[in-house]
Amino acid sequence: MAEEKRQQKDRTAATRAAVLESTIELLVERGYAGTSTRLAAEKAGVSLGALQHHFRTKAELTVEAMRFVTGRLAEEFVSAIPRDGDEVELVSLALDRLFVVFRGPTFAAAMELHLAARTDESLREPISRLHMDDQARIRESAIELMPRLEGRPGFDAWLLMSVSAIRGLAVATMGVEEVSDEWELLRRQLIGSAAEMLKREPA
Repeated sequence: MAEEKRQQKDRTAATRAAVLESTIELLVERGYAGTSTRLAAEKAGVSLGALQHHFRTKAELTVEAMRFVTGRLAEEFVSAIPRDGDEVELVSLALDRLFVVFRGPTFAAAMELHLAARTDESLREPISRLHMDDQARIRESAIELMPRLEGRPGFDAWLLMSVSAIRGLAVATMGVEEVSDEWELLRRQLIGSAAEMLKREPA
C-alpha cells in the first residue's frame, strides 16, 4: 500500500512538472495571449481534466509555471558557481551567470506574464507575489554565493542595482544577438561597485 501511494505521488509530481514546463514553452512560443490550458494539456500529453485538477485557470497555471521554473533555475544558478576563490571573482562569475539567465527563454516567458498583468486583473496580485518571492530568492542566492558581501554597507542597494541593470539590458536587447560590448561596460561597473563595497567594514 505504501509503495502504491509513493508511485501515485511520483506520477502526480511528474504530470504536474510536465504541465508546468509545457506552459513555459507555450509562453515563449506564443506569448500569454496564445497560451491556454487546453494547449498546455495537449503539449504535456495529459487530459484537460487532469490539468484542471491541479490548475483551475490560465492565470493560476501560468504564474505557477513561472514559480516552478524560476525555483529550479535558482537551484541551478547556485550550484553552477564555485564557493571558493577571490570574492570579486565570485561576483564576476555570478553576474555573468545572471546575465545568461536574463537573456534566456525563461525570462522571456516572465516578461509575457508581467506585460499581461498590466491589463489582466486576474494576474496582478499573483504576479506581485511572485515578484516579491523572486526578489527574496535572488537575495538568498547572492548571500549563499557571496557571504562576505552580506552585512557590508550598501549590499542591498548594490544587489538591487545589479539585478535591475542586468534585467534592463536584457529587455532592451531582446532580439539583438550581439551585446557583448554593452554587457562588458555594465559588468565592469557592477564589479567595480562590488569591489568598493568589499573595502568597507561590515555593519
